[in-house]
Amino acid sequence: MSNDPARTYDSEPRVLPNNANVTPSGIPVAAPILVEDASAGAQGDDQGAAGAQSGLPVPVPLPRLRPCRIDFRNGCYQVTIRPNQPSLPSTVGTLRVDRGAPAAGEDGVIVSGDLYRLPQSVVAGPEDAALAGAMPGQDEAAGSGARGESVAAAASRAGALPPLLRPRIPIFPRDRYQSYLKGTRLAVPIFELPGRRCQVTIDLDEFDYTQPPAGQFKGTFPATPSRSLRFVVSQVPSTFPLPGLGGPRFEGTVLEGGVVRGRVTLTRVSSFLRRAVLEIDTLRGAVAPQPVPAASGTGTEFFDTVYATAGWQLTIDRTEAQIDIPVPTGVNPDICWSAANLHALMASVRRASTDLDAEWRTHLVVVPAALGCSRGVMYDQIGVPREGSASFSDDGYPSADSSNFGAASNQQQRNVPRAFLRSATHEVTHAFNQIHQESETVADNSIMTTTPSVADVLGGPASGAPGVFPDQINLGFNPTVRNHLAHMPDPVVRPGGWPFATWFPAGSPQAADRNLFRSSELELEVWSETDRAPLGAPVTVSWRLTNNSDNELLVPNDLRLEALFASMSCLDESGQERPVRPFVIRCEAAKLAPLAPGESLGAEYRVFWSTEGFPLERPGRHTVTVTVAWSAGGVPVAVTGRTDLWVDRPTSDAENRDASLVMHPEVGKWVVLGGGAYHLPEAVDRLRTLDGGGISPLAAAAGDTGERSRVADAFDALALLPGATDVKNGTSGGDGG
Repeated sequence: MSNDPARTYDSEPRVLPNNANVTPSGIPVAAPILVEDASAGAQGDDQGAAGAQSGLPVPVPLPRLRPCRIDFRNGCYQVTIRPNQPSLPSTVGTLRVDRGAPAAGEDGVIVSGDLYRLPQSVVAGPEDAALAGAMPGQDEAAGSGARGESVAAAASRAGALPPLLRPRIPIFPRDRYQSYLKGTRLAVPIFELPGRRCQVTIDLDEFDYTQPPAGQFKGTFPATPSRSLRFVVSQVPSTFPLPGLGGPRFEGTVLEGGVVRGRVTLTRVSSFLRRAVLEIDTLRGAVAPQPVPAASGTGTEFFDTVYATAGWQLTIDRTEAQIDIPVPTGVNPDICWSAANLHALMASVRRASTDLDAEWRTHLVVVPAALGCSRGVMYDQIGVPREGSASFSDDGYPSADSSNFGAASNQQQRNVPRAFLRSATHEVTHAFNQIHQESETVADNSIMTTTPSVADVLGGPASGAPGVFPDQINLGFNPTVRNHLAHMPDPVVRPGGWPFATWFPAGSPQAADRNLFRSSELELEVWSETDRAPLGAPVTVSWRLTNNSDNELLVPNDLRLEALFASMSCLDESGQERPVRPFVIRCEAAKLAPLAPGESLGAEYRVFWSTEGFPLERPGRHTVTVTVAWSAGGVPVAVTGRTDLWVDRPTSDAENRDASLVMHPEVGKWVVLGGGAYHLPEAVDRLRTLDGGGISPLAAAAGDTGERSRVADAFDALALLPGATDVKNGTSGGDGG
């Protein structure tokens, strides 16, 4: 057992203002910039430069200026870049121009973009999104009545335009992602001198992307820009087939260091910044969230209107939605679901034809469950990262979670529509890789604050008005989450991209990011169940947070990794530090709560595998670090502790054989799901072989016996049930609990 040495608060604590536009440190994210007036004289033409040198006032020749009337409006632009060198491939992508971001203020704008490589054989056309991997689909041009239509139905409506003729936000294959664009300057002229072209200038920092290794999902961005680009473009007539279809179009040059590198085309395709599809699947006996009356008093609010506040065009796909899904055999749907059974259900209802390279699609599965289980959950992987989440219609708002639930107290979610929609949207937004605001900024009345914290913000000391939950729930995102959703790089937010929260640091916090407690104030003890373990064995690591001060302290009430306040990393002897990310995100009861002097809270985690790989995959000494971090009234704070663990090299052929057998991602999923995941056939086959002493079932049936190893002993708590088989052979093996 070991702890950090005493650390103190800085004399000037780092404070995050409520709803601040927080920029993550691990990835590039565009920030607000001012829109400059590039009119003649405003940016320093020849006469202005001469006047500045002489020190004399320069008269602006207003009568000679002509209006530019450039229509560089908000929204998503398809961008196509054709390099001067024919041997280099063209790139395509999107550029987002966002004057609606609250963080940008009245006169600001946020500009970001993502570029994808085109195959050498493809010659990019200025309007041809289909070549770039975009698929026909609905957008705002189709009207609200088209929501949920299939492409076939939309194309067949009387008077409808063929889908390929309607401009839409293009979607591109993940493996062709090339770089992120971060806008640093936007200059739009209002007037120009006769004979001069009215040109928009956009300065952008480009961050090249390194694709992940085969079988992994997280690539890397450099800490500093790979290069700086300048787009200088003029408005040209749209080439869409019919007037009024396409938005403004611009053509011009791409410059790097003042040298022309190629040609660029920008075509506005949507007033939205991004688009995605949400499929809502409902188990028999459950009730899905429904639209609720808008807080404004006019209209309704639903998933699509919530995401519209972040600039997303979220289509609710009612055509593909599965309703009245049969309850899986052997599962009681009206009690708390086991992690394995719910994961199996979500894997079974996942649409087999989903192509995440052609659309951003996530699914929400609604099951009954029971009060006190959890309002929702997300798994970091179903087939790929962040593809779906679940919501529990018969769980709800137990008074133990908050004393400020008001009329919703001890009610099921299905009976509190506004709170139900808020909670389900929270889980869906986890699937788009967003985290809690109690950790990132501060608890507030927004979607990514947990439900108990929202109730406490509305009905607690902050407002002095108990009883406003659920009626005054804000179905919207705060500026931080809105900016993340609108302007994080595509791989970070799109389904099938980066694993959950991998843009957020784990392990020891940097002094520049967090204020650390003295151990005499708040102490985090960390220990493992054993000081040494064989390679391939799961090891349970535990931690305990104790208030050693004389004062009551507000701390997270749930220290499990799944609740997202705690994080973990493993550092091996080579100096490689690997985060241990939770696979099951179950966090809706977490909040900040008082911890009295002398009181403690604890949690544990079975360390074996996460979406970052096997943290204990090398023999030798490993340092396991656990950090609990949150925002204390806008001040980012943390407490950290660590313990050492020795991983033995295999000492026998049996240990070597069994380590190789279990160190497989499917067995890893079995472990993090707590066992019982019989829908993972590869895991079942490997564990059956492990149970047989490393001998295949066929050899065991012939009377062959194998040697049992320490690795097999470590899996005793996670072993197959006697006689159980995987679901493809007809037996689930689960108990529904």
